[in-house]
Amino acid sequence: MIKKLALFSSVLALSVGQAYAEEAPSQALPSDDGAGDGIVVTARKVKEKIGDVPLAITAIGGDDLRRNDHIRLEDINQLVPSTNVVVTNGHQTSISIRGIGNNPGSDGLENSAGVFVDGVYLGRPGMAASDLIDIAQMEVLRGPQGTLFGKNTTAGAINITTELPQFDWGGRAAVTYGRFNYQQYQGTVTGPISDDLAFRLTGYDTTRDGIVTDITNGKKVSDLGRRGARLQLLYKPSSDLSIRLIGEYAREQQSSGAVTVIPSWGLTPAAIQTKLTATGATLAVDPDGLTTAAGGPYSTGTRQGAGSAEVNWSFGSGFTLTSLTAYRYWQYDSASDTEGSSADVMYGGYHIKDNQFTQEVRLAFPRMGNFDAVAGVYYFHQKVDTTQYVSYGDQAAAWLAGMPTATIKAYAPYSAALATLLAYNGTRWDTKAAPETNSIAGFGQVNWHVTPQWNITGGLRVTYETKQEDVTRPVPVSNDTGLPVAALASQAAGPIHARISNTAPSFLISTDYRFSPEVMVYGLVSRGQKAGGLNTTLPPTGLGADALKVDPETATNYEVGVKGDFLNHALTVNLDVFRTDIRNYQANVLMEVGGQVVQLLTNAGSARTQGAEAEATVQPFKGLTLHGYVAYNDAKYREYTEGPCAVEKTGQATCDLSGRPIAGAPRWTTGINGSYEHELSDTVTGYASAEYSYRSTYYGSLDDSELTKTGGYGLLNLRAGLRFGDRWDFSVWGRNVTDKKYATNYFNYGSVLPGTYVAFFGDPATYGATLRLQF
Repeated sequence: MIKKLALFSSVLALSVGQAYAEEAPSQALPSDDGAGDGIVVTARKVKEKIGDVPLAITAIGGDDLRRNDHIRLEDINQLVPSTNVVVTNGHQTSISIRGIGNNPGSDGLENSAGVFVDGVYLGRPGMAASDLIDIAQMEVLRGPQGTLFGKNTTAGAINITTELPQFDWGGRAAVTYGRFNYQQYQGTVTGPISDDLAFRLTGYDTTRDGIVTDITNGKKVSDLGRRGARLQLLYKPSSDLSIRLIGEYAREQQSSGAVTVIPSWGLTPAAIQTKLTATGATLAVDPDGLTTAAGGPYSTGTRQGAGSAEVNWSFGSGFTLTSLTAYRYWQYDSASDTEGSSADVMYGGYHIKDNQFTQEVRLAFPRMGNFDAVAGVYYFHQKVDTTQYVSYGDQAAAWLAGMPTATIKAYAPYSAALATLLAYNGTRWDTKAAPETNSIAGFGQVNWHVTPQWNITGGLRVTYETKQEDVTRPVPVSNDTGLPVAALASQAAGPIHARISNTAPSFLISTDYRFSPEVMVYGLVSRGQKAGGLNTTLPPTGLGADALKVDPETATNYEVGVKGDFLNHALTVNLDVFRTDIRNYQANVLMEVGGQVVQLLTNAGSARTQGAEAEATVQPFKGLTLHGYVAYNDAKYREYTEGPCAVEKTGQATCDLSGRPIAGAPRWTTGINGSYEHELSDTVTGYASAEYSYRSTYYGSLDDSELTKTGGYGLLNLRAGLRFGDRWDFSVWGRNVTDKKYATNYFNYGSVLPGTYVAFFGDPATYGATLRLQF
C-alpha cells in the first residue's frame, strides 16, 4: 500500500503543478435552476432533455456515481427499478431488465440487455465488469430498444458515456481504504495539447483480500484485483468537426467467481456423504457463503483492450454525420475446483479469446417543417475462440462412482463401465469451439411534430446476421504426459459444424402529448429481436448439429407512461405501465452431459412480463435531495413444456415450467436514496447520504427449485463526509451495513453434487474511508 501511495502522490503532484482550479463541465449539462430538467440523455441518438424522451429511462450523473463510489456495474441494482445485474466473474455476468436477460456465461449468445460504452456495443456483458471510472452519465433504458440500439436489446439497454477531454487543465483523484484490506486508487487529468487538440488520461487500481475461508488450508479466498487505464484525444479544428479517439486497457484477477460454495446439503445428503466416505474428503456446507472446502484452484482473470474513433461533422443547415469505428479484444481464463470438496476430484475452467469490430455511420437530419429524423447503417463482426476444459484428479472415479478407488480397481476387470470411469483419473478433456458472427443492419427513425404539444415517432431497423462454428473434442489426454489416453479414444467427437442465419426486423411506434409544460403522457409499441445462438459444447449423445442451435428471441412491448416536472424542477415524477410478450425466450442452464458439467443454451418457449414502475426525485429544501422508486413486475413462462427439472423432481428428464416465474426476476423492487449537505463555514460543507434497496423473493435457478429461493432482503449503504472548498473531500462509508447474507445466483451440478446447488453470494458488510481531490 505504501508503494501505491507514493506513486499516487507523485502523479498527483505532477498533475497539480500543471492544473488550476476547476475542471470544465462534462457532457451532463446542469440546469440553471433545478436538477430534473437539466439532465440530457442520448437515448434516441440525439441530445434531449430526459423529460422529453417518451420511454422508461433512468439517468444517473457522473457526480452522483462518484459521490457514492458506484464504480461497479452491479451498483445500479441500488439505483434503478426493475434491474438485476449479477457479476459472478467476467464470464458469468448477466443483466436482467424487467425480468428478461438471465443468461450468463454464454459464448455463443449475446445478452438480452445490451451494454454500450461511448456508443460502442459490448458483445458480452463481462466486458463491462471492470471499474467504471470517470463516467459522465449512465442511462438505463427499459423495454426493447432494437430500432436505434440494435438487435440484442430485447430487455433494454445500458448506455454509458465517459467524460470528454477538456481544453482547460483539470482533473480529480481519490484514495480509498476499507475492510478486507480494500484499496482503490483512481486519477484523471485533462487539458490542452494545442488550441484544437485536448487529452484525457484516466487510471485506476483496485484490490481486496479474500472474504471466504477455505477450511482445508485456512486461506482467505474470493479476493479481487482490478486495474486499467483510458487515454482519449479530442480534436476540434472547428465548431463543425470533432474527432474523438479512445484507447483503453483493463485487467482483472480474482477468485470470487471461482470458489465453490455449497449452501445446503439439499435433498440427498446420503448420496453426497457416500462420495465423501469413498474419498475421505471434507465438504463445507455454509448457508452464509463464508466457507469452502475446495482447496483450490480458484481463480478467474480477464484482460481486455479497445480502441475507437468517433467523427462528428455538422454541415448544411443542421445535418450531422457521425462515424463510429471500434475494435475490442477480451480474454478470459479460469480454473476452479468443481465439486468443492477437499478431494482430488474435478477441476474445470475456460480459456476464451473474443475479438470484435463494429462500424456505425448515421446521419441526423435537422427539423424540416414538422419532421426530423436519424438514419444509419451498422456492421458487427465477432470471433470467439473458446476452450472449456475438465481435469479429473486421482479420486475422480471414486467420487463419481461413490466407492473407494481400490474397490473400483478390483472390479474394473469385470465391468466395462467401471474400467472407463477409472480411466478418467488423471486426464484432461477439452471442448473447443469458435463461433463467428457477422451482422449488418440499416435503421431509421422519424419524429413527426403534429402540433407543438403532440408528437408521433416511427422507427424501423432490419438486421441480417449469420453465425457459424465448429465444435470438437479431441481424445482426452493424460495430465502427466499430455499424450492421448487410448482407453478414452471413443470419447473424441467432432468436428460438428453448425450455422444459422436470419433477418430480424425491429420497430417502434410511439406518441406523446404534453398537456402542459410540466406534464407529458406517452404510449408506445416496440419490438426487438435478439439474434439466435449456438451452443459451444457438444450436443447430448445421439443428437447432431441442430441441437446446438438456439432460435432468435423476439420481444414485443406495450407501454404507457406519464412524466411530470413540477415546482420549478424541484419535483420530477415518472410513471409507466408495461407488458412485454417474448417468443422463443433464450436462457442458459448448467447440465451434466456425458459426465461433464456444461452450460447449455435453450429456448424457454414463450414468456411475458407485465407490471408498473414509479420513480420520483424531490428537493424539498436547499441541500436535501431524495430519490425513490418502486416497481412491480410479474414475469412468467407462458409455455415451457420441456424445461429443466429442479433437484426435487426426481426421476424426470424434463419438467413443465409453464406458468412458473422466470428465474432471476423479483416481483417487487424498491429503493430510496437521499443526500443532504450543509455549509458549516465559508470553506467547509458537511454532507451525508443513504441508499436502501429491497427486492422480493425470486428463484435463483432456471428450474425454479425451492432450494434456490433468494431475495426478500434489503441492502443499506451509508456515507458521511466533509468537503473543503472546491478541492478536498473526505468521507467515511459503509456498504451493506446490516451485513445481510444473500445469494445472487445458483447452479445445478447434476450427479457431481446430487440433490443440491452451488451458490454465489453478495459481499458482506464493508466499511472504509475515501479522500478525494479535484483540481
